[in-house]
This record gives sequence, C-alpha cells and structure tokens, in this order.
Amino acid sequence: MRILQFNNYADPIGGAEVYALALTRELAARGHEVGFFGTAPEREVDEPNLRVVRRPRYDAAVLFRDALVRQALQDYVARFRPELIHVHNVFSLGIDVLEALGACGVPLLQTVHDFSLLCPNSWCVLPDGTPCRGVVGAQCFAHGCEQNYPYDAEVALAALLKQRTLAGIVDLALCPSLHLAELTRASGQPHVRHLNYFIDPIPTDTTVARSAKELLFIGRMEAEKGVEHLLEAMPLVLRADPAVHLSIVGGGALAETLRARAAELGLGHAVTFIPHVPRSELGRYYSSATACVLPSVWTENSPLVAYECLFAGLPMLASRIGGIPELAEEGLAGFTFRPRDARDLAEKALRLLGMTSEERARMSAHMRAKAEGFRVGAHLQRIAELYAEARAHHGARMTRARGQVPIDGDLLAVLGEFAREKHRLGGYFREHEAYIRHLEQTLAAQGSSKASPEEHRRLIQELESSLAQHRGRLAALEGEGPKQLLRRLARALRLPKVFKG
Repeated sequence: MRILQFNNYADPIGGAEVYALALTRELAARGHEVGFFGTAPEREVDEPNLRVVRRPRYDAAVLFRDALVRQALQDYVARFRPELIHVHNVFSLGIDVLEALGACGVPLLQTVHDFSLLCPNSWCVLPDGTPCRGVVGAQCFAHGCEQNYPYDAEVALAALLKQRTLAGIVDLALCPSLHLAELTRASGQPHVRHLNYFIDPIPTDTTVARSAKELLFIGRMEAEKGVEHLLEAMPLVLRADPAVHLSIVGGGALAETLRARAAELGLGHAVTFIPHVPRSELGRYYSSATACVLPSVWTENSPLVAYECLFAGLPMLASRIGGIPELAEEGLAGFTFRPRDARDLAEKALRLLGMTSEERARMSAHMRAKAEGFRVGAHLQRIAELYAEARAHHGARMTRARGQVPIDGDLLAVLGEFAREKHRLGGYFREHEAYIRHLEQTLAAQGSSKASPEEHRRLIQELESSLAQHRGRLAALEGEGPKQLLRRLARALRLPKVFKG
C-alpha cells in the first residue's frame, strides 16, 4: 500500500514525532511504500519518500491560512499518489492545510496524540487542577485557563475550527488512551478506536540490583510536568526515611527554578539534578531505581516514560490524571496519587518503598508481561486492520457534509472573545492617537520656548522620536485592526468577502 504519514514536524522533538517516524520506518520495512510529510525550521527536503517544508515551529499568522505548506502538500500528494493518509499532529498548521488533506480523495486516518484539538493550551484542566471536559468554547474564557499556558481567542478559534474540520474529513481516529478516546468521541468524531503506542525498549541490565530507596524522574522540567510538587513531597518522605534519594533527569525552562526550590526546601544531597541524557543511555537509571515518579498536573495522554517503565519493570508513582492510570495500574504497576497533592504523593512513595523485594519483583514481572502487548509486531498487525477499517469508512463519510462548520454556542463564545479583543485594539488606537495629538501640540508650543538653543534642539529631537515611535505603533495596530480581524475570520469560516482589498 502507498501510505503517506503526515505530521507538524519532521524531526523527533516529542513523543508524537518519535512514533510517526518509527511507524514510517516499520511500515517500509514490511514492504509498504511510505512517504513522510512534515516541517522543520532548519532544513528543506524534497525527495520521493520525504518532503520537509522549511518554516518556523509555530507562526500565529498562519493559523488559518498556510499557503506555503498547503501548496507543498498538494504538489507532494500529486507526485506520491497515496492510497491512504495517516495524519498525526496538526496544531501548528493552517486550517486550509487540513482542507487540502480532505480534498485528496483518499481515506484519512488520524492518531490523536494529545489534547490540542480539545483545549487551546492542551492542558485540559482548569487552573485549580480540576479535569476539563475538553470542548473549546465559553469555558475556555470563564475560568482563567490562560494561567496554565497562555492563549488568546485566535488560538481558541483555530483549535475549534481544526477540531471540527478534522471531524468532517477523518475516516477513523486512533487514540493511545481510553480517556482521550472518550473525549474525542464526545467532541463529534464518529469513528474512534483505542490503540496504544509501540516503542523500541531501552536496553536495561536485569543483573543490576535495584536500589531500595531511589526515586527517579525522567522528563522535561516544565510547568505541566509537576516536578515542583514532587520536590515539595520530598521533605515529607525524608522525615519518615532520611535514606531516600531522588534523581531528576532532564532539562527544561524551569531547571534553575526547580534547583532553587530544592535548595529552599533544604533537600541538599537528597536530590540530584542530572542534565539531559540521550534516550539510549537511560537504561542504567531504569535498571537501578526503585520507582519512577510521573507527577504531571496536565492531562497526559499516554506518556512514553510510562511505556519505558513497563518494559524495564520499574514500578511507577503517578498522577491519577488523563491516560496515566491506564498504564500505571493501581497496585499492579505502582501507585497513583492526586495531582498537585504532595502529601498524597509522599504517602504513596513511602508505601511503595516499604514493600518487600519479593513484592516489588512480582510487580515488575506483571509490568514486563503487560509491556509485551506494546511491541512493534502486535502494533503493526493492528494498524493493518485499522487501515482497512478506515478505507471501509471512507465511502460512508461522503454522506457527511464536508467543510461545513456548525455554528453553536461554543463557536459563538469564541467569536465573542475575538470581538472583545477587537475592542481592546480599538482602545489602543484611541490611546496612541491621543498621545500623538499631545506630542504634536507640545511640538507646536516649543516655538515660544525660552530654553537655550541646545536644550531646544534636544527636546525637539526627543519629541519627534517619541512621535515617530507612536505613529509606528499605531500603523502596526491598524494592520491588525477590526477590518483585518474580520477578513481573517471570514476566511476561516468561508464566508463571502465583507471588505474589499
């Protein structure tokens, strides 16, 4: 079969990319003709089985219309002639790119890797940690969810339109967690299946004796990963057992902040920060630790670290959120705790650390047995079945209205926020126009100034510079003024032109 794998990015920068590239490799090894289409900020590739478009990782200006990627996709599809397109992440691409996918006339299947189609910032939790139902709309502006990760009405509108566009063009959606599958189905996608990832296991040394009191975190040090709550749990753990040690492996924007927090908590030598380690070298940590901690505060889908723990037989202490408990089975693969709850985390850590070596060995054996279902062979067999199902759904899909965006309360709520931002721009117009008039009046008044000629010239220069600066700001704002906002909105909704030009 001629299969096109399609993803935002062509580089292995995250779990979705690692999976998409590995799937491409494994399908090709089994005799399929497989092409890959993606983008990258540093390279442009145009080969028979690989098309990489050079563009920034993210550009808000092309959330609705991305002519460069759309044209490249159309040209590549015409050359490669796929029989099926397997879509992965699309959050940085324009809606017109998705429309171009739908117009290819071949079955479309999508692996939904995260919650970006259901939440403007992908967290899918309210600021207090309460799980969200995952539908972009009024709730996205009612609870201050921008605190989790910033977004605006334009980002929310793009997410909502992408979700609805994909619901109209995708024949079959695959979700690596049952939790995401449930929310995707509720969002309007009619055909949804659950399919876990497969991974290439990291080699571990089973002859190495596990430490009895070594906790491990592997991952990004970012707000959504909840490492600060793990640090806050450590004094409680150490109070009960001073011999416990925590290793934090990885980097991220919060690395220095978390180091400082560990010092504030007086953790000293009880915590060791280890910079980024290549995946191929993580085996020694998975082999020797007592447990791996996944303290996420956002709605995780199906984290790669959990799969690696299963293959290594390393028990997990994990947040009870999203799809994590499906992999970190309570009492069988470790213990789960309430997200953001340092005390509950500490209690579960002490419970696991207090188990006998025989009890932990039985837990490890169960985890390794479960991991056998996540090997590539079983996965590829199931993928073949799902590709056939997508092709069967393709004909029936044509009865659904393609390319129409239902207007309902959630869409109207997003548009309302869009209008409020337009009003905010209007306020900026008035502010800068008023200041420009003030500067002009001040300049005119300088004719009667009694200042020295040198002071007079300096003051005139400062005023003229300030005036030019504010006129420049006003010109920039006018470029994103109400008319431009309405034009972009009309294009997104495929409405007739409302303004000339």
